[in-house]
Amino acid sequence: MKAYQVWDTMSVENCSTVVFAENGKEAKKIARSTEVCEDADYINIRVKRFPEMDKHYRGHVEVDWYDMEDRQALVRLGWMCLDTGEECDTCPVREFCGHWEGEDEEE
Repeated sequence: MKAYQVWDTMSVENCSTVVFAENGKEAKKIARSTEVCEDADYINIRVKRFPEMDKHYRGHVEVDWYDMEDRQALVRLGWMCLDTGEECDTCPVREFCGHWEGEDEEE
């Protein structure tokens, strides 16, 4: 299975997700069942190959941001939460995140 980043071009939230499919056409169909694209018109869904995530396919059609293995893979590739807050301090992947502004380990 190949990884694809999918998003709705008309969404004001500027969100995307990663789905796994055999090809771009199938990825676009799967995207319609994701929270990010569930209300999108088919013509407004964009699909882009995301080969760095291919190796993270574990039998699910979409990555799960709340699964720490999936989250770590995405954060290491530059993804971040849309909103930051107190939960950043306890996030297990904070050390890889560009949003986290914790104390430096070297003092």
